[in-house]
Amino acid sequence: MLDLHVLGTSSARPTTERAVSGSVLSTTEGLVVMDPGEGFQERFAAARRHLRSVGGEPRLRPRRVGAVLLSHGHLDHTWGLLPWLQTSGLDGRTEPLEVAGPVAASTFDRLLADGCDAALDGEEPSDLLRQVQQWRALGATSERLGFPVRWRLGDMDGGRWAVIEDDGRLVDVVGAEWSPAGWAKVRFTPVASSHSVASCGWRVDHAARQGKVDATRLEPLRLTEDERLLLFRQGHLEQGGERIELDRYRGPGTPSLSLVVSGDTAAPGLVVDGPAPDLLVHEATFLDNEHEKAVAHLHSTSSGAARTAVQSDARVLALTHFSARVTDLSEVLQEAQAVLPEDVPCVALVDGDRLRIDAHGAVEHHRRRDGGWTVTRLAESRR
Repeated sequence: MLDLHVLGTSSARPTTERAVSGSVLSTTEGLVVMDPGEGFQERFAAARRHLRSVGGEPRLRPRRVGAVLLSHGHLDHTWGLLPWLQTSGLDGRTEPLEVAGPVAASTFDRLLADGCDAALDGEEPSDLLRQVQQWRALGATSERLGFPVRWRLGDMDGGRWAVIEDDGRLVDVVGAEWSPAGWAKVRFTPVASSHSVASCGWRVDHAARQGKVDATRLEPLRLTEDERLLLFRQGHLEQGGERIELDRYRGPGTPSLSLVVSGDTAAPGLVVDGPAPDLLVHEATFLDNEHEKAVAHLHSTSSGAARTAVQSDARVLALTHFSARVTDLSEVLQEAQAVLPEDVPCVALVDGDRLRIDAHGAVEHHRRRDGGWTVTRLAESRR
């Protein structure tokens, strides 16, 4: 299960109805914070209060957050991180946390050469390494927070990623795909994007799960205890010249699940490799009548987001990150739907929405209402 709680849908600055970026992804192994812009911790707390008010809903417990994924260094995507870290420390968190995001290639070179405190004169003011340095100086260390934070920074163009340990020590270059410590089913992969600063989207994949073995179906085989142990250990067994495959005795399993979130990007610009995602959450800052502005600022229009959905073969498209000039979301939907095939559902998000991919691949849109949610099924299961 992947359950994305969308806590902000505005671009650049908040409006009376929309906050800037910030989401929380609930998975079977823990929570993931994505692009926590200004005011994030207040919005996170409001989402938790709403869930508590609705019976039977899973809780968003801050101590279950295992990772923070940043798409780039613009402050409407990062400004809420330090206050949230400090509040987590005040609340008694001790669990380790890993924060990941892209930096410029030249910044990465300086990081490798000179470590976490490398001088960044001439680099982009919003470069994430510069922010990591400032966050650490302002108390984002285990000594001040009470829990360890590791910083995973990457050069998307070069495919190079490195980890800064909590004490500021740089470890070796690592792979782009990763999971937090102790997680085995959920993996994160940065997705190439195109913006005015070093940027990426993020792909989250949840591994398929095998069905349980039906023990009653094994009884006619009359296996000894040793044969049974061997069958479960290696998945097959030779008996009387016949090969017994354990998978023949399993019930139905669940498919792999995938979610891609774009961050800020031109369109085309987001390069979604790998299997088709169940859900693509893509920025749609501008309408088509401001296409030239979108090109100039390396942002996307809703129709551009739709073209990316088609290219990536996404099953569902969700649009977010709207300019303050966008007041009628029906226009956003109309422009996207004019590009999308009829069998690809599309939704324009508002603050407080949830997008849920269940264990069998069905995708649902949950719109927050007093006392609960209004639920719309966007795509059926993939059993």
